[in-house]
Amino acid sequence: MPIADDQEPHPSEEPGQGPEPGPEQEPTTPDPFDGLVLDEDFIRSASVKEPAARTRMLSARWHHEPPVDPGGRRWSTGPAGKARARGRKERSRPWYLLLAVLAVLLSLVTIAVGPSQGLLSAFGSGSRTPSQGSPGSPRPSTDAALPGGGVSDGGECGVKGFHHFPLPAAPASAPTSAPGTTGVAPVALAEPVGSPPSGPQLMLGSYGFGASSAHDPGRFTIDLLLAPGDGLQPLDLSQPLGPEGVAVEIEGPDGLVAGAHGLPVTLDAGTPRTASGAIHIGAAHGGSARVTLPAQALCPGINGYAVLQRLSPPVDSHNTITGQPSCTLTVSISDPAIGAVRRATGSAVQGDVLSADNRLPQ
Repeated sequence: MPIADDQEPHPSEEPGQGPEPGPEQEPTTPDPFDGLVLDEDFIRSASVKEPAARTRMLSARWHHEPPVDPGGRRWSTGPAGKARARGRKERSRPWYLLLAVLAVLLSLVTIAVGPSQGLLSAFGSGSRTPSQGSPGSPRPSTDAALPGGGVSDGGECGVKGFHHFPLPAAPASAPTSAPGTTGVAPVALAEPVGSPPSGPQLMLGSYGFGASSAHDPGRFTIDLLLAPGDGLQPLDLSQPLGPEGVAVEIEGPDGLVAGAHGLPVTLDAGTPRTASGAIHIGAAHGGSARVTLPAQALCPGINGYAVLQRLSPPVDSHNTITGQPSCTLTVSISDPAIGAVRRATGSAVQGDVLSADNRLPQ
């Protein structure tokens, strides 16, 4: 058979000439394709086998990191193996060492803040009232101007029964409620308990203490409700809420713990005014206001959050009130218009001072 490189056929294959006769010769090498059958079994057996995915993954990992035997010993004992063993020892240091460091740091912070303040009180919280063991004992101080307006009663710290506006005395013939009766809300009236009020009324709404940031010392916020009382005669008060403003006192078992007078007031947006600019408290809707007592009005050594907790009455395991609050919050205003309305309505309480506190009716 001619091949591509042959220019002429071999002599034995010239045209007209056949193969030379002679005896039949056996091939010198066996034919590798002799008996080959290209069927389906042959094709399947000749397919290329790819390694499994896990085999490829382990091969790639062992390329960078030698394998480990069941005992945890690496096959490599050279410098790289020693470095890995040292890394494992550093990572396996006891976790309780970190807890010990955190405990030491917390102890240092507590010592720096002081036991009378506490961590939560030191960092401030406007939405929580952290638990405190004791509000502290008031130490002597001096009167001082407060940020935002008003003057503190620091010179009266520790004094029992102090009120910037002398409170009117209840009539001697005032009837009392049945023994053991408690109110649903801490509301105190300036009229005899058990009889319909016949004069101007001041009541406490909600109140609390909070701070807006870690650097904010905090403040008491007190909501007030006002009503002219019985009759159709309204109560027209001078600004800001009486000519001398609002006075607030908080007294504990050891005397005054916080107090200030001349405090500014924020009135409800819909509060009407008279033609002369007076605050009009009508019989139909009454009036509402908010007064703020900054933390600077607290006597030295007093914790505001602990005081707030003691403004609520104690309760037992059944949530039943068992007594009076250990701290008394008193808010008072003074205005000649108050006395005028009392006289016009025949109120049993006289004077120009209107007050409310958190004591429960008795």
